[in-house]
Amino acid sequence: MALNQKQRVEEFIDRWRGRGDEKQETQLFWLDLMQNVLGLQHAIESTKFEYKTAGNGFIDVLCPDARFLVEQKSSNVDLDKPEPRQGTMVTPIQQAVRYSDNLPLSLKPSKICVCNFRRFRLYDLESDPRAKGEPVDDFVLEDLYDHLGNLVSVFGRDNSRIMHEQQLSEHAGLLVANLHNALAAQYADPDAPRSHHSLAVLTVRLVFCLYAEDAGLFKPNSFSQYIEEYDAGHLRRAVISLFHVLNSKFEDRDPYLEDELKAFPYVNGGLFANPIEIPQFTDAIRDSLLAAGKGFNWRQISPVIFGSLMEETLSHDQRRQGGMHYTTVKNIHRVIDPLFLDDLSAELDRIEKDQTIGDKARSHRLRDYQNKLAGLRFLDPACGSGNFLTETFLRLRELENRALGDMLHDQGYLELGGENSLVKVSIDQFYGIEINDFAVAVSKTALWIAEQQALDDTEAIAGQAMPHLPLHDSGNIVCANALRYDWNELLPGGECDYVMGNPPFIGRNKKTDSQILDLQNVWGNGYDGNLDYATGWYRKASLYLTKASSKFALVSTNSITQGAPVPLLFKPLIEDGWRIAFAHRTFAWDAQSTDVAHVHCVIIGMDRNRDQTTTPILYSYQDINGDPSSNMVKHINGYLLDAPDVFAEARSQTMGPLGTDLNLCNFGSMARDGGHLILKDEQERDEALADPIAAKYVKTFIGSRELINSGERWCLWLKDASPSDLRQSRFLKSRVEQVRLFRLSSKAKSTREFATTAWLFAQDGQPDVTYLAIPKVFSGRREFATCKHYSPDVIASDLCFTCADSDGFNFAVIESSMFMAWQKGIGGRLKSDCRFSNTLVWNTLPLPPVDEAKRSAMIEAGKAILMARANHPGSSLADLYDPTFMPKDLRDAHQNLDKVVDVAFGAKSWLKDDNDARLQILFDDYVKLIG
Repeated sequence: MALNQKQRVEEFIDRWRGRGDEKQETQLFWLDLMQNVLGLQHAIESTKFEYKTAGNGFIDVLCPDARFLVEQKSSNVDLDKPEPRQGTMVTPIQQAVRYSDNLPLSLKPSKICVCNFRRFRLYDLESDPRAKGEPVDDFVLEDLYDHLGNLVSVFGRDNSRIMHEQQLSEHAGLLVANLHNALAAQYADPDAPRSHHSLAVLTVRLVFCLYAEDAGLFKPNSFSQYIEEYDAGHLRRAVISLFHVLNSKFEDRDPYLEDELKAFPYVNGGLFANPIEIPQFTDAIRDSLLAAGKGFNWRQISPVIFGSLMEETLSHDQRRQGGMHYTTVKNIHRVIDPLFLDDLSAELDRIEKDQTIGDKARSHRLRDYQNKLAGLRFLDPACGSGNFLTETFLRLRELENRALGDMLHDQGYLELGGENSLVKVSIDQFYGIEINDFAVAVSKTALWIAEQQALDDTEAIAGQAMPHLPLHDSGNIVCANALRYDWNELLPGGECDYVMGNPPFIGRNKKTDSQILDLQNVWGNGYDGNLDYATGWYRKASLYLTKASSKFALVSTNSITQGAPVPLLFKPLIEDGWRIAFAHRTFAWDAQSTDVAHVHCVIIGMDRNRDQTTTPILYSYQDINGDPSSNMVKHINGYLLDAPDVFAEARSQTMGPLGTDLNLCNFGSMARDGGHLILKDEQERDEALADPIAAKYVKTFIGSRELINSGERWCLWLKDASPSDLRQSRFLKSRVEQVRLFRLSSKAKSTREFATTAWLFAQDGQPDVTYLAIPKVFSGRREFATCKHYSPDVIASDLCFTCADSDGFNFAVIESSMFMAWQKGIGGRLKSDCRFSNTLVWNTLPLPPVDEAKRSAMIEAGKAILMARANHPGSSLADLYDPTFMPKDLRDAHQNLDKVVDVAFGAKSWLKDDNDARLQILFDDYVKLIG
């Protein structure tokens, strides 16, 4: 029986009462507390013990993500008594603050705990930066339960480094948006190409200046003070002068330059180089600049703030047209971690933990590792504001800084690298293509800021100053249409190691004419209208990368792994030698902007490792808004299933179902009537029934909604109506005339042709026998299909498919878990909902020949489902098949059906909840049946 939290605390206290040796038991104590009391699942991975600082100290416990540092002492140590440390007498909290001071900014804590196993003292550095006041909490081990909330909050999401950076980014984003909007208001036409570009560059220049004065690139507050000295009327000229100075080497400057301008450094990098259109400044612009400078510390922002900046300053329509959606850091890591970062981190771990080599040999291996990092080349061909490139650069520099710290520990000093620099990883290793010039300006600046922050961390580790300015020219981000541009012009494919990114989210039916031409340019004769816009990047990456070890990983909408697009996209890639090395199944996109993109995504990483020396990893989501579980699998196919590379391609109605015992499924009936053959409500129904002639032709009318939710609709079904009835009924005559006029006014020739038979549905798919109605779209949450039998006098709309099913055999098949595994595996989706297709799902369902005994058993099991449904009168199919509230007798009936159907498809026994096993059988059956 699971223990409650109070019991877990009591057991922890019992285990540690009277114990406490700093050297031997610190790690055991804190892991026990974090795992068994606080319930932190990843405590080992997220905690650093004995972490070495730049000042040659060792932090007992450091939790970077939680921004938490622990100075641990043995149980006999007085937490108030100073001890000699590095030549001075300090108390434990003074020692902890010293350690914090020697940490890079990216690792600095917000909370410190000093502890001697018997007593805990918590300090909040955000309210008391030097921890000189009283602790925010002070308690003994026996009182742990009463004070547990403070420890829980330390490790809570709201205190996490990611959340802290997000909050800072959101604040900065609002400041930048206000500044941008104030500037935009001064341009005569801010959307004109030249003005739009100038507005983008001007905004990022000003933001860089705000960052520079807080990060130490400029003298503290120098930019804000410079702005404050000028009123709005003279500020434009002052800013132009400043930009000129920032772009001028000291030896090239005016010798009579004013002192206030002499104080600014030479920045270079091209940021201030090109002339731009700068409008007159206003009080609103000046106020926005001063508010942004005085009210915020820009040094602490994450460079991905520029992603938010772009999102906030582009209109909703521009985002939709371009398919741009800002990628959060969490989603970036879902791409880059399995693509390369996990392997690079593991390689450094192995070097650090290798006890078979000495310090000198380890330093050589660390230097080789650093050179390896510096030799990698990365391309994001849809880079937007540079978030993938920026985050990758920061993580590579983090690994490099870690390696530098290890070398310092082994050697006691650090040798200068090539060109007298400790740092070898450079922003010159990162390349991007982006169609929006605003985003290009943003991405370059984001990389520059990332470079400065990484240098700050290197300084903290190495204990020596690093040159920050002038900037290097960041010319590796180009403004171009990635599907028309030759990527080799930017970076030859033979030199690129990784392609990554988040191409535009534009579905097959939402592409502009120009975007269709883009795809035709990439795919050539292989282009099909079913392909999403993002598939162009998959194809270009597969053709571009020629290095044997190269890989690529892209974010896409989940539609590319469903239905008809799967063979169109993945067949050519697999034929060219690529395989799916890892994949994230469907998850909800969480764009960090005020206009959240409501889409469902997948991530697919591909390599040429056809000999399978590395095992594919499949990430799956029980909750599409949650975190994934990961599983090593044999193979990942284009449907993101652990199954062979088999592609279910649509079978025409002429060919019929692959399962020879199945009946044809057909479209329901389409009115194409302007709503005049449909009786939209009870009032219109009653009006029709009041006409004795029209009343004969009023029929129940069902679509997906009525089928699933037990709603009621009606229509006029005039297929058998005599000409005299149509002429004599005033109601029918009026309705038919309105249909005729509607059809005649249509732009579609086929619709106009139907005007001559205006009393008939344009498409008649109505069965003349008892039929099974199948909804065109139904919830992906449901475990079973929501289908139902109807008599032929109930008219099925084109939102349903129909299947003649006099004995119930087809019903038994479609209500099985085997069918749903096939539907969810290879069928299309509308977001997360299942989209049924007769040609792609039903006609391809690989049902082997079924003998009479199995057929009878399946029919009887299907009847039991109908009986179970009948036990719950008044409940719709939506009620009955809600997975949370599904009645037990109905669930039992479905399980009994599955026991029969699983075996009919080839399973040795009932497969229970193992849908992966069902899919394996289905794909094996499919291969056999198609020959």
